[in-house]
Amino acid sequence: MSRDRYVSETTFHVRYAETDNMGVVHHAVYLVWFEEGRSAYIREHGWSYAEIEKNGYFLAAAELKARYRRAARYDQLVTVKTWIHDFKSRTLTFGCEIVDGQSEMVMFESTLKLICLNAMGEVTRVPEAWHSWLNP
Repeated sequence: MSRDRYVSETTFHVRYAETDNMGVVHHAVYLVWFEEGRSAYIREHGWSYAEIEKNGYFLAAAELKARYRRAARYDQLVTVKTWIHDFKSRTLTFGCEIVDGQSEMVMFESTLKLICLNAMGEVTRVPEAWHSWLNP
């Protein structure tokens, strides 16, 4: 992760419903946490997914890369760190690390490339108004 970029951090305890009968977090949950991290990043910059969609734009997943390093467990404090990894005229890529909330040991890392679509589902340029939070 580049240390000179803005990084949004969301910290919480792992909920029981996110685990299996051994108390280990299900692999799909990390992607839900990453989504919460992206939403938090956007909100911290004065926007929201709801506002983006109300303005006729959508962000569709185009490419996901994920690496699971160690398991999170029930009631463990975790922090989702999210940042803009890359930004092009029609795509933006978020980076994410999910770390132990106390030791900062990385448990999961991922990038997700999103493509910008208009209300008709056509690929379009990222609106100029977004540039302030894409290049803070």
